[in-house]
Amino acid sequence: MAQPFRLQVLLDLARDRLEAASVELQRLRQQWSEAQTKLDQLSGYQTEYAGALQERLSAGIAAHLLSDYRLFLDKLARAIRAQGDEVERRRIAWEQAHVRWLSLRQREQALEVLLQRHRAMQALHESRREQKQQDEFALNSAKENPVQR
Repeated sequence: MAQPFRLQVLLDLARDRLEAASVELQRLRQQWSEAQTKLDQLSGYQTEYAGALQERLSAGIAAHLLSDYRLFLDKLARAIRAQGDEVERRRIAWEQAHVRWLSLRQREQALEVLLQRHRAMQALHESRREQKQQDEFALNSAKENPVQR
């Protein structure tokens, strides 16, 4: 009779944890990507407004408008630095989750190897048991029906 895999509960738990870590990793990657997209947008706005300021400067601009442009560009630069920090935080969070996911995957794979070994041993035992039964059957048949020579 086949023996149950004693570590099945641990394997199931490892699979569940790996699945949860995969979902978390995907969520963190999405957040990182969104933060990077926002940073790219802010950088694009900065380039656009700096270009518009250069055009206005070459054409002539009132002092109060120049001051407004510069104030806005300063605010934009601060927002870009803050968003850059956010992108870095998101990247670090993803990398930490990725390390955790790798560890969980390694554990799950180790348990899978043990399961495969268990199944192989079970198959070997079953094969030996069947062979023993066939040998006993052949021996009993030979005893009951001796061949005349």
